[in-house]
Amino acid sequence: MSKTRLTAILALMAAVLAVVIAVIAPYVAAEITLRQHGALIGPKPNAPVRGQWVDDYFLVETIDATTFAIGEPRYYQGNYSYLIVGDERAVLFDAGTGNRDIVPVVRSLTALPVTVIPSHLHFDHIGALGRFELTALPDFPALRARAGDGWLGLGRYEFLGLADGLPAPRFAVDEWWSAGQVIDLGGRRLQVVPLPGHTPTSVGLYDADRRLLFAGDFIYPGELYAFLPGASRAAYLATTRRLLALLDPATRIYAAH
Repeated sequence: MSKTRLTAILALMAAVLAVVIAVIAPYVAAEITLRQHGALIGPKPNAPVRGQWVDDYFLVETIDATTFAIGEPRYYQGNYSYLIVGDERAVLFDAGTGNRDIVPVVRSLTALPVTVIPSHLHFDHIGALGRFELTALPDFPALRARAGDGWLGLGRYEFLGLADGLPAPRFAVDEWWSAGQVIDLGGRRLQVVPLPGHTPTSVGLYDADRRLLFAGDFIYPGELYAFLPGASRAAYLATTRRLLALLDPATRIYAAH
């Protein structure tokens, strides 16, 4: 075999190996890094906090008279869900981690029917799906095709519950909210905004009248997880450019962590 041909074969093998490594790296990272954390639930933080404690675990902060941030600061990831209330119904954006029951907290804030929709399908955002009057999901073809019987089961790397030792769930879907759809809560409207980047099926809710964007894990203080299965830095960039064109510059962004 000539030296030139051998060099070409080795170069091809190196290229194939690089592609394989690039494909499997996010899955290896998920299996290794997500398991490396301390206790799921720690003590109350010593630093001053905004809001009121509920059941010594949840922290409820009033954003305005009909918008509430429901935090779980004792959970190691510090999740936040958002209750958005209209005159006729309410939306719970993100469904808590499931480590404690978020339902009584929501019921203490509104007696209206509640539709719960997750920003995305990772384990720490779907705890109360199926626990309210309606459960909605973003109308992505890849999701709807898997829920022909009205139930959706999550895959291992879509759910990532391996971080907390959780089995992948299956839950009923009552409504599908499409990209750009405006959800009328009665006197208050929310626009469904696709936010691919952290996951391919991530969404946010935009209240243009109040200039509020509920963004899930698309952006938050700290390291952005753009390297796990389904994440895409290219999608992050494209979504960011689209948001800059869509949002009023005075918009406040509320993140899930």
